[in-house]
Formats: sequence, structure tokens, C-alpha cells
Amino acid sequence: MDSRQLFLREIHNIIKEYSEIGEQLKKPPKELPWEEFNLTKNEISALEHQEFTDESISAIEKIVRDNIMGAFHSAFCLLDGVSDPLSENDEGIWVGLKLEEKQEDEEDEEFLHDELYSSYWDWHESNNKDK
Repeated sequence: MDSRQLFLREIHNIIKEYSEIGEQLKKPPKELPWEEFNLTKNEISALEHQEFTDESISAIEKIVRDNIMGAFHSAFCLLDGVSDPLSENDEGIWVGLKLEEKQEDEEDEEFLHDELYSSYWDWHESNNKDK
């Protein structure tokens, strides 16, 4: 199987895994891996008072899975250059990004998975400057 298909299949595994939130809904975590998204006491209490059934959990997980799939699709549209970033692009025209298979000898490369979390604060600030 080529690298592209392997990558896309793994994305579907990730989407499925991250959409399975039934236990988190039934027993909300007091702390999440990233502190910024910790639930408030009121949010935890609200979830604890819900009577989730197998059917309601299944429905919620399908909605979450569809939303995650949509997020990946939108991200891939940006990468492919078939959609434009909502924020201003300093260079004027958005042509997308090219991701390539990593070579074993490549070092000192910045990783997108690290930049995702650090870029959150820039995004947060730019989207909340008028509030």
C-alpha cells in the first residue's frame, strides 16, 4: 500500500478512536490533557446529571466523528490549495502546502504536531481581540 493510502487509513482510525467519547460523557474527566479545555464544575455537573443511553452515546459519537472528519477534510483542502485560509495571507495567493515523505536523514525540522498546540494561542488571541 502506498504511503498516501496508509496515511489516509490511519486518519480514519484516529477519527474513530477520538470520537468514542461515551465514557467521558458518562464520567467526565476532572482534568483534560490540555488544561485550556478543562471542564468547569458546572459543565461536569451538567454531564453527570444526564441519563445517557447506548443510543444517545452512539448518536453523539456519530456527530463527533462527522465533525472530526469535516475538520480533517477542511485541513486537507487547505493543504491541497483548493480552499483559502480565513485569515490574511501575507503573500497574497494561497497555493497550499506540500507534505512529503520524511527521509531518515532529515533533522532539525519543525513538526506540525508541535506547532498545532503552540499556534493555538496566536489563533485564540486573534479571534478574541474584539471581546
